[in-house]
Amino acid sequence: HLPPSPAECPAIVPRCMWGARPYRGTPKPLTLPLGSVYIHHTSTPSAPCRTFAACARAMRAMQRFHQDARGWDDIGYSFVVGSDGYLYQGRGWHWVGAHTKGYNSKGYGVGYVGDFSATLPDTDAIALVRDGLLPCAVRTGRLHRNYTLRGHRQMGRTDCPGNSLFREIETWHGFE
Repeated sequence: HLPPSPAECPAIVPRCMWGARPYRGTPKPLTLPLGSVYIHHTSTPSAPCRTFAACARAMRAMQRFHQDARGWDDIGYSFVVGSDGYLYQGRGWHWVGAHTKGYNSKGYGVGYVGDFSATLPDTDAIALVRDGLLPCAVRTGRLHRNYTLRGHRQMGRTDCPGNSLFREIETWHGFE
């Protein structure tokens, strides 16, 4: 399929459609535009979700884990990328997430559903963020034009977002 035209932003599945639980407590607002984006992979589930039903299920499972096991207020990611062609709203554009310790108020956390240590996300899923979400965020004033893009591993002790995905994002605009 064709990449979105520059004026368009990719569709983002809202929380009500994937069956999100309510946020616990009071979300903290982000001060926009942000200067960074941090790329993650979810690791669990390790398989990419390829249908809306599977991705919605993965979102609910991650939110449950983040709230119940980790004690967070909500799913940690700002956005999650399915391999079904959609972006899913986690904390979204306006609320501080819990994705990159020490940097949650400085950037958006974008998580790819799956484990991308040895394989890459589908080309469509890569393009959805690289050519869709990021340029849209800049155009709409949510992300600085000269933003920096980093893998989670550059910000803390983790293998995230996996070796394959990390090598891919090294080629993206803004990578530092």
